[in-house]
Amino acid sequence: MKFFYHRHDDRKFYQHENIFDARHLSKGLCALLLAAVIMIAGCMGSYGKLVSNPVIQEQYLTRNLSDAYQYYYSGRSGLPYAVVGIDPKYQFNARLWFKIDDMEQVYQKIRNLSDLHPDATRMRAADILDHEGNLIGVWFSYYYYTPVRIDPKTGMVEIFNPYDPNEDERGWSIR
Repeated sequence: MKFFYHRHDDRKFYQHENIFDARHLSKGLCALLLAAVIMIAGCMGSYGKLVSNPVIQEQYLTRNLSDAYQYYYSGRSGLPYAVVGIDPKYQFNARLWFKIDDMEQVYQKIRNLSDLHPDATRMRAADILDHEGNLIGVWFSYYYYTPVRIDPKTGMVEIFNPYDPNEDERGWSIR
């Protein structure tokens, strides 16, 4: 610690070393960047994605969807926002989804999908993939995106409702 005398009254004032010198700043910045990389890497491993697949669209149009999937819809019964088919080997968190019991109802729900989203030009049929590219199921909606999360400890798949009531007519969040 250094001290110096004030010119006017000879009192000692202490001048602390600058804690923001280059050594301390670079160590702190490196630690912060390392923590951010670890957090981002941890989050990336637990998210899946939707990948458009025209074969699934064709299977829907020819009424040849796989009955091996367990199907669910989100939204209103007569005007759903999305329909998903999940491979039964995965646990599915269906708290925001309603189970569809038979294949005829699956086709009806997909036919009645809501196209009220501002960017709704055509229905998207997509594969639902985990972070390693493994097929979890299929997606049908006029919404082109929704988060897909997989709990790395339990393997529980969670697909969020694509509808956001806080979007304006251009699809932008108004929060």
